[in-house]
Amino acid sequence: MTASAAQLLDLSSWSHRLSAEVLGPGDLAVDLTAGRGHDCLHLARCVASDRCGTVLAFDIQEEAIASSLALLHAAGLPAERICRPQQIGPHGNFLAALSHERLELFLPRQPKVVLANLGYLPGGDHRTATGTASSLRTAQDALAALLPGGRLLLVSYTGHPGGLEEYQGLQHHLATLSPRNWQVLELRPLGRSNAPVLLVAEKRAPRL
Repeated sequence: MTASAAQLLDLSSWSHRLSAEVLGPGDLAVDLTAGRGHDCLHLARCVASDRCGTVLAFDIQEEAIASSLALLHAAGLPAERICRPQQIGPHGNFLAALSHERLELFLPRQPKVVLANLGYLPGGDHRTATGTASSLRTAQDALAALLPGGRLLLVSYTGHPGGLEEYQGLQHHLATLSPRNWQVLELRPLGRSNAPVLLVAEKRAPRL
């Protein structure tokens, strides 16, 4: 497989492209699953977190928070660990070793993008993974909080225990959103069993 073909099927790359389309300097972006920090770094660059934008990230695993902080610092970007919403400053990257279910409590303002790579930490303990109920609740909170024109982007992995059920729960909920208020997209490679899926929901601007 060529490098270009591999990138075409990389749904994390698609998530980055589709989030970059709507993000700009000064925006608030949220990473629900910090992981190894690659999504955090992408969002930080899109919102200019070193000058005016804000990235808020969650992960229940200390290993993930440490990896993400190290990656951001290596890129020369400000990043700090927080445990309370009051610690979120006017701009920068703020990482909480907490469940993404705390999203609503921690949001300082409406986000333009909320994204997640669901499942388990790459290279980590596969027994610790996101779950259907918590992911669905957080997705509902994210949809309610988004700015008009904002996007929720979820990369869902179906090959691990519980992954298919998590995807099905999220896909079912997004499929019920009103087309008057939402544009919803599902992107997946064809001909590949247990391939990841990218779910995207964009909040339409109010009609005058």
